[in-house]
Amino acid sequence: MKLTAKLLLVFFAIVVLLAGVAGYIAVWQGFSRLEQQQTVQAEEIARQLQRRLQASGTKRVPETFVRVLQENGDAWEQLRVRWVWLDDNVPEPYRPLVPVDRLVHVWEGRIETITVSDPSGVRHLLTYCPIRLEGGRLGGLELSASLQSLDEQAYTTMIAGLASIGAMSIAGVLVCWLVGVHWVGRPLDLLIDKTHRVGQGDFSTPLNLKSHDELGQLAEALNEMCRQLDEQQQQLRVETSERLAAMEQLRHADRLKTVGRLAAGIAHELGTPLNVVSGRAGLIASGKLSEQEIQQSAQTIKAEADRITGIIRQLLDFARRRSPHRNQIDLRDIARQTTQLLEPLATKRGVHLVVEDSDQAVLACADYAQIQQVVTNLVMNAVQAMDHGGDVLIRMGARSGSDDAGKDSATCAFLSIEDQGAGISPEDQEHIFEPFFTTKQVGEGTGLGLSIAEGIVREHGGWMEVQSRVGEGSRFTVILPEPTD
Repeated sequence: MKLTAKLLLVFFAIVVLLAGVAGYIAVWQGFSRLEQQQTVQAEEIARQLQRRLQASGTKRVPETFVRVLQENGDAWEQLRVRWVWLDDNVPEPYRPLVPVDRLVHVWEGRIETITVSDPSGVRHLLTYCPIRLEGGRLGGLELSASLQSLDEQAYTTMIAGLASIGAMSIAGVLVCWLVGVHWVGRPLDLLIDKTHRVGQGDFSTPLNLKSHDELGQLAEALNEMCRQLDEQQQQLRVETSERLAAMEQLRHADRLKTVGRLAAGIAHELGTPLNVVSGRAGLIASGKLSEQEIQQSAQTIKAEADRITGIIRQLLDFARRRSPHRNQIDLRDIARQTTQLLEPLATKRGVHLVVEDSDQAVLACADYAQIQQVVTNLVMNAVQAMDHGGDVLIRMGARSGSDDAGKDSATCAFLSIEDQGAGISPEDQEHIFEPFFTTKQVGEGTGLGLSIAEGIVREHGGWMEVQSRVGEGSRFTVILPEPTD
């Protein structure tokens, strides 16, 4: 409806402009014809007067002029023609109606036309034709024609134009209501409603416009777009689901690979409690122990069995596939549990895991199992980077800053793993998070651990930072958002 009103408004503006221009041209042409006709008549009178003066040789110009007018009265009956002197201080009846100082072109010997209004408001067109006499005195003809009829014609034209515009306005309003609403307004309303539904993600309910104009073509194009978007959205859902499943399988495979590495270190850790269990059981079976000693041996066997069960449970919990579940976690718990899980493997390589525990809880909003996998990968990489033993330092706390893309962050929780290994060259630091990129020897790594860890942290709304120097060691920092209230 608004579009129809705008189109009609533009149409009316053009009509008004054209009508005004046409009326102006008509009035201007009438005025030009009158001015040209009056100029021609002035020249004709001047020629006859000059011939008569040359033939008679008289200097009585006014009398000669009167005779010329009497001879041509019928031809100039619509004009008032007078003889005027163009000197200063000329008495009546030979004084021009226009002050002499305004007749600039007349003093140059040219015909001049001026429009003036009389006391009653009627406009007159005055034409002055200069004639210089033998004595040098300058006189001339003053032709005066009333412009009242021309002004009345202009007024009539203006009234007729306004009447036409008014009639067209009434007709336009009727067209706007009767035709515009049905042909333009209603289809546009349907198109707008459809675009709003598309913006909200609703691609169903095709738009049915029974029209063969541009609006109908737009509706068909919109329906086709919705159909393609719906197909792409369904395909994207399937691909996203498959991608998430593949990522979860990849992460699970990475956990199982880590479990295999841990098993070698835990095997030695399980040896001691198993030897204790076997020895105590042998003593009980020998029958040489007293009742109190048998009870003590049984308690020792139970304690060592619980220790073995706890180690195995930690390993199974780490390897078990879980659905992502984000809630409030304490990074101190993850650091402690991961340290206990990896301590046997680190000790076997002569590495000591040091946790700088904080007195206050270091809270983050994350999935416990996924973040534990990230920390486990980073700690294992730190242990493997230290061929000659040393300390791996694990810190945690709160910080604020921005990521490597310049994204500002509020206060976040962080956990850093710092080793004393060989370090990473600046060239390799640019690629360490790329899948299948590794600096380890063949058979020691797949190049997926850091890529998986970085992907998990990104999915949690955090990021990872790397600081390393060749020969001095590396520090990997995990930044995670704090839980919101």
